[in-house]
Amino acid sequence: MTEIFFLSSESPSELIFTLKDDEKTFARFPFGFRFDIIYSLSDRQLKVTYRVKNTGNEKMYFSVGGHPAFNVPFLAGTNYTDYYLEFEKTERSNRWPISKEGLIESQSEPLLENTARLPLSKNLFYRDALVFKDLQSEAVSLCCKGTEEKFTIRFHGFPYLGIWAARDADFVCIEPWCGIADPVSGDQQLMHKEGINQLLPQQVFERSWDFVAG
Repeated sequence: MTEIFFLSSESPSELIFTLKDDEKTFARFPFGFRFDIIYSLSDRQLKVTYRVKNTGNEKMYFSVGGHPAFNVPFLAGTNYTDYYLEFEKTERSNRWPISKEGLIESQSEPLLENTARLPLSKNLFYRDALVFKDLQSEAVSLCCKGTEEKFTIRFHGFPYLGIWAARDADFVCIEPWCGIADPVSGDQQLMHKEGINQLLPQQVFERSWDFVAG
Protein backbone atom coordinates (compact mmCIF):
# COMPACT_ATOMS: atom_id res chain seq x y z
CA MET A 1 0.00 0.00 0.00
CA THR A 2 1.28 3.49 -0.82
CA GLU A 3 -0.49 6.06 1.35
CA ILE A 4 -3.88 5.41 -0.27
CA PHE A 5 -7.21 4.82 1.44
CA PHE A 6 -8.95 1.62 0.39
CA LEU A 7 -12.57 0.61 0.77
CA SER A 8 -12.49 -1.85 3.68
CA SER A 9 -16.24 -2.28 4.26
CA GLU A 10 -19.47 -1.36 2.52
CA SER A 11 -23.20 -1.73 2.98
CA PRO A 12 -26.23 0.11 1.54
CA SER A 13 -25.94 2.78 4.25
CA GLU A 14 -22.25 2.79 5.23
CA LEU A 15 -18.79 2.93 3.67
CA ILE A 16 -15.50 2.58 5.53
CA PHE A 17 -12.24 3.78 3.97
CA THR A 18 -9.00 2.73 5.65
CA LEU A 19 -5.40 3.93 5.65
CA LYS A 20 -2.66 1.88 7.32
CA ASP A 21 0.99 2.59 8.02
CA ASP A 22 3.63 1.39 5.57
CA GLU A 23 7.21 2.26 4.67
CA LYS A 24 6.19 5.52 3.01
CA THR A 25 4.06 6.71 5.92
CA PHE A 26 6.88 5.90 8.38
CA ALA A 27 9.16 8.25 6.46
CA ARG A 28 6.84 11.15 7.34
CA PHE A 29 4.93 9.93 10.38
CA PRO A 30 6.94 7.47 12.51
CA PHE A 31 4.06 5.59 14.15
CA GLY A 32 2.09 2.43 13.51
CA PHE A 33 -1.58 3.20 12.94
CA ARG A 34 -4.88 2.35 11.34
CA PHE A 35 -7.09 5.26 10.27
CA ASP A 36 -10.72 4.59 9.31
CA ILE A 37 -13.09 7.19 7.86
CA ILE A 38 -16.67 5.97 8.16
CA TYR A 39 -19.52 7.49 6.11
CA SER A 40 -22.98 6.57 7.41
CA LEU A 41 -26.18 7.70 5.69
CA SER A 42 -29.59 7.84 7.40
CA ASP A 43 -32.54 9.70 5.88
CA ARG A 44 -31.26 13.28 5.34
CA GLN A 45 -28.23 12.91 7.59
CA LEU A 46 -24.66 12.00 6.69
CA LYS A 47 -22.41 11.07 9.62
CA VAL A 48 -18.63 11.10 9.20
CA THR A 49 -16.54 9.30 11.81
CA TYR A 50 -12.76 9.40 12.21
CA ARG A 51 -11.36 6.35 14.00
CA VAL A 52 -7.64 6.25 14.77
CA LYS A 53 -5.93 3.24 16.33
CA ASN A 54 -2.34 3.14 17.57
CA THR A 55 -1.09 -0.22 16.26
CA GLY A 56 2.51 0.45 17.30
CA ASN A 57 4.46 -0.07 20.49
CA GLU A 58 4.91 3.54 21.63
CA LYS A 59 2.82 6.61 22.32
CA MET A 60 1.46 8.14 19.12
CA TYR A 61 0.86 11.83 18.46
CA PHE A 62 -1.62 12.96 15.80
CA SER A 63 -4.18 15.49 14.63
CA VAL A 64 -7.28 14.91 12.54
CA GLY A 65 -10.04 17.04 11.06
CA GLY A 66 -12.53 17.55 8.26
CA HIS A 67 -12.55 19.66 5.10
CA PRO A 68 -16.14 19.47 3.77
CA ALA A 69 -17.06 22.04 1.13
CA PHE A 70 -20.50 23.30 0.09
CA ASN A 71 -21.58 25.03 -3.10
CA VAL A 72 -22.61 28.66 -2.62
CA PRO A 73 -25.00 29.67 -4.00
CA PHE A 74 -27.01 26.45 -3.82
CA LEU A 75 -30.36 27.97 -4.84
CA ALA A 76 -31.12 29.28 -8.33
CA GLY A 77 -31.41 33.05 -8.55
CA THR A 78 -29.33 33.73 -5.44
CA ASN A 79 -25.86 35.20 -4.97
CA TYR A 80 -22.96 34.44 -2.64
CA THR A 81 -23.81 37.41 -0.42
CA ASP A 82 -27.35 36.10 0.11
CA TYR A 83 -25.86 33.42 2.37
CA TYR A 84 -24.71 33.42 5.96
CA LEU A 85 -23.53 31.05 8.67
CA GLU A 86 -25.76 30.71 11.73
CA PHE A 87 -24.00 29.44 14.85
CA GLU A 88 -25.82 27.33 17.40
CA LYS A 89 -25.15 29.92 20.12
CA THR A 90 -24.47 33.62 20.29
CA GLU A 91 -20.71 33.92 20.01
CA ARG A 92 -18.05 36.32 21.18
CA SER A 93 -15.02 34.85 19.47
CA ASN A 94 -11.92 36.08 17.68
CA ARG A 95 -10.34 34.67 14.55
CA TRP A 96 -6.70 33.55 14.56
CA PRO A 97 -4.98 34.81 11.37
CA ILE A 98 -2.74 32.55 9.30
CA SER A 99 0.73 33.72 8.23
CA LYS A 100 2.06 33.46 4.67
CA GLU A 101 3.92 30.35 5.84
CA GLY A 102 0.68 28.68 6.94
CA LEU A 103 1.29 29.16 10.68
CA ILE A 104 -1.11 30.57 13.27
CA GLU A 105 -0.29 34.16 14.20
CA SER A 106 0.36 35.06 17.83
CA GLN A 107 -2.45 37.63 18.08
CA SER A 108 -6.13 37.06 17.39
CA GLU A 109 -8.53 39.56 15.81
CA PRO A 110 -12.16 40.37 16.72
CA LEU A 111 -14.74 38.83 14.41
CA LEU A 112 -17.87 37.54 16.16
CA GLU A 113 -19.08 40.17 18.62
CA ASN A 114 -22.14 38.89 20.50
CA THR A 115 -23.74 37.47 17.40
CA ALA A 116 -24.74 34.08 16.03
CA ARG A 117 -24.61 35.18 12.38
CA LEU A 118 -21.64 35.52 10.02
CA PRO A 119 -22.56 36.94 6.57
CA LEU A 120 -20.65 35.40 3.68
CA SER A 121 -18.70 37.44 1.16
CA LYS A 122 -15.82 36.59 -1.15
CA ASN A 123 -13.42 39.03 0.54
CA LEU A 124 -14.02 37.37 3.92
CA PHE A 125 -11.42 34.78 2.87
CA TYR A 126 -8.87 37.00 1.13
CA ARG A 127 -6.56 36.49 4.13
CA ASP A 128 -7.01 32.72 4.19
CA ALA A 129 -9.22 30.73 6.58
CA LEU A 130 -11.10 31.96 9.61
CA VAL A 131 -9.72 29.91 12.52
CA PHE A 132 -11.66 29.70 15.81
CA LYS A 133 -10.34 28.23 19.06
CA ASP A 134 -13.03 29.06 21.59
CA LEU A 135 -16.48 28.70 20.07
CA GLN A 136 -19.34 27.79 22.39
CA SER A 137 -21.34 26.33 19.51
CA GLU A 138 -21.11 22.71 18.41
CA ALA A 139 -23.20 23.28 15.30
CA VAL A 140 -23.32 25.81 12.47
CA SER A 141 -25.83 26.14 9.62
CA LEU A 142 -25.34 27.43 6.09
CA CYS A 143 -28.46 29.50 5.38
CA CYS A 144 -29.91 31.61 2.59
CA LYS A 145 -31.65 34.90 3.33
CA GLY A 146 -35.40 34.91 2.87
CA THR A 147 -35.69 31.11 2.62
CA GLU A 148 -36.02 28.14 4.94
CA GLU A 149 -33.33 26.20 3.08
CA LYS A 150 -30.22 25.35 5.07
CA PHE A 151 -27.54 22.75 5.79
CA THR A 152 -26.28 22.09 9.31
CA ILE A 153 -22.93 20.69 10.45
CA ARG A 154 -22.77 19.36 14.03
CA PHE A 155 -19.32 18.76 15.47
CA HIS A 156 -19.38 17.66 19.12
CA GLY A 157 -15.89 17.00 20.49
CA PHE A 158 -13.95 19.11 17.97
CA PRO A 159 -12.21 21.97 19.83
CA TYR A 160 -11.33 23.99 16.71
CA LEU A 161 -13.25 25.17 13.67
CA GLY A 162 -11.97 26.49 10.37
CA ILE A 163 -14.09 28.31 7.78
CA TRP A 164 -12.47 28.76 4.37
CA ALA A 165 -12.96 29.32 0.67
CA ALA A 166 -10.47 29.75 -2.16
CA ARG A 167 -10.19 33.29 -3.44
CA ASP A 168 -13.44 34.29 -5.21
CA ALA A 169 -14.63 30.67 -5.31
CA ASP A 170 -18.30 29.66 -5.22
CA PHE A 171 -18.12 27.46 -2.14
CA VAL A 172 -17.43 27.55 1.57
CA CYS A 173 -15.71 24.94 3.74
CA ILE A 174 -16.87 24.32 7.32
CA GLU A 175 -14.04 22.38 8.94
CA PRO A 176 -14.21 20.72 12.39
CA TRP A 177 -10.71 20.01 13.68
CA CYS A 178 -9.07 18.01 16.46
CA GLY A 179 -5.74 19.78 16.09
CA ILE A 180 -4.44 22.95 14.56
CA ALA A 181 -1.44 24.31 12.63
CA ASP A 182 1.74 25.28 14.45
CA PRO A 183 1.93 28.84 15.80
CA VAL A 184 4.57 31.22 14.42
CA SER A 185 6.36 30.94 17.77
CA GLY A 186 6.26 27.12 17.89
CA ASP A 187 9.28 24.82 17.95
CA GLN A 188 7.90 22.54 15.17
CA GLN A 189 7.99 19.50 17.47
CA LEU A 190 4.99 17.23 17.03
CA MET A 191 4.56 16.43 20.73
CA HIS A 192 4.51 20.15 21.57
CA LYS A 193 1.84 21.18 19.06
CA GLU A 194 -1.24 22.93 20.39
CA GLY A 195 -4.20 20.56 20.42
CA ILE A 196 -2.12 17.47 19.67
CA ASN A 197 -3.80 14.16 20.46
CA GLN A 198 -2.06 11.20 22.09
CA LEU A 199 -2.75 7.47 22.00
CA LEU A 200 -1.01 4.70 23.90
CA PRO A 201 -0.40 1.39 22.09
CA GLN A 202 -3.66 -0.29 21.01
CA GLN A 203 -5.79 2.65 22.15
CA VAL A 204 -8.50 4.01 19.83
CA PHE A 205 -9.60 7.62 19.26
CA GLU A 206 -12.96 8.38 17.66
CA ARG A 207 -14.78 11.58 16.73
CA SER A 208 -17.79 12.20 14.51
CA TRP A 209 -19.44 15.14 12.81
CA ASP A 210 -22.69 15.04 10.89
CA PHE A 211 -24.33 16.91 8.08
CA VAL A 212 -28.09 17.42 7.94
CA ALA A 213 -30.04 18.94 5.04
CA GLY A 214 -33.08 21.00 5.91
